Amino acid sequence: MFRSGALTLGAVLMLGAVSGVQGQDLSAFGAAAAPSFVGVLPNLPQNWSDLPLQFNVSQAVGYDSNLLNTPTQTGALASNLLTGLRPIAAFESISNYEASTKWYIGGDQFFADGSLGWNRYLNHTNFNTQHNSADFGVNWIYGSKCTGQLIASERTAESLPGQQVSVNAINSVTTVAFNETAKCGVTGNYAAIFNSGTTTSSNSAPTDQLNNFQSQFVAAGMTYTVSDTNSLQVLATVTGTNFTDRPVSTNTLGLFRKFTEDQINLSYNKQFDPYLSMVASIGVVGIREGGFTFAPATGFEPDYSLSVTWSATPKLSIIASLAHSVAPPTNIVANLQVSDAARVGVTYQFTPKVTLAAGVNIGYSTSSFTATTVNLLAQSQNERLYGAQATMTYAMTPFLEASLSYQFSKTVQAGLTTPTSVSLLTVKYAPY
Repeated sequence: MFRSGALTLGAVLMLGAVSGVQGQDLSAFGAAAAPSFVGVLPNLPQNWSDLPLQFNVSQAVGYDSNLLNTPTQTGALASNLLTGLRPIAAFESISNYEASTKWYIGGDQFFADGSLGWNRYLNHTNFNTQHNSADFGVNWIYGSKCTGQLIASERTAESLPGQQVSVNAINSVTTVAFNETAKCGVTGNYAAIFNSGTTTSSNSAPTDQLNNFQSQFVAAGMTYTVSDTNSLQVLATVTGTNFTDRPVSTNTLGLFRKFTEDQINLSYNKQFDPYLSMVASIGVVGIREGGFTFAPATGFEPDYSLSVTWSATPKLSIIASLAHSVAPPTNIVANLQVSDAARVGVTYQFTPKVTLAAGVNIGYSTSSFTATTVNLLAQSQNERLYGAQATMTYAMTPFLEASLSYQFSKTVQAGLTTPTSVSLLTVKYAPY
């Protein structure tokens, strides 16, 4: 079925060739006059996935109960800002168009991907937004021991529920990045790693612009791989961050405009058997004020995670994870954001064409390496997040898929409770 388009055209050409043979039996003149296409037409791909350009289209319609991330109640600290505001709900449609291509030069694989789409809201067209992404890069090979990737990318999309500072606003995040990774075999099961890159992140909502940043990083480490199912990695990373839109006055709140972050991390991947696998990591993060330097850090924060995947039956799989992570801030104003998160998800193959999935999660985010406990919105610098998701997917054809999903999230910050629920019916066409 993956070859239907190519085989249909191939059958037409084959039947044309058979007709030419029969014509030759009936008329020598007809055979002489008939044109020959052998060697003229290019060879047709035997599968859609072999085409030089691949594309997919998706269209979703649904209902969003809280477009603008508006709390349903006001806390004492923020009552002057939010008095009288109520969540705005609306029907929405989400369109997305994607295309990708790849080609080879020698042993290197070049690739490019792009997408464009719109979020549209019924009777609230002033809230409509556009999302897009693009990347271009190469997966390279050097000799017999070195491999790596160079990639430049750009992405603009609305913040997910619970992942923005602003209330009563839609925030779109634009990220532009250039990254490289390299891995070279050293001896035996050991390989050296060298990564580097730069990232610029900007927000559309005014309050979230306090978290706009530019960063550069370099990382080096080693991996030890016993087999494809058992590997150990240690990686040291130095990152310089500049919050480009923070006024100098924020220094009095302990919010840096520039700082350097040091991180060392040890991770372990283990496939115990065909049904059970684990990914674990542990590390430490340090920070110092000032631009990108290799001076020793002052102050440290642990960073660790654990994820376990279990295929309980051929139809049922379960994934459980927990993490204590340190990363650039998204839903509070801080130098770095420390997040504790736990999630459990279940996937069940109900029939060969119907898949059911569900999950629940809980998280807690707080400021790290920031002296003050109150941000510029007069909200506390911590947030709790609760969420639940459920999806039913139906594979109508090998190329066409439909899904019905429901997502609920609730954030609690300084007496502000912000619930959001999104229901979507999505149809996706991917002809490969």
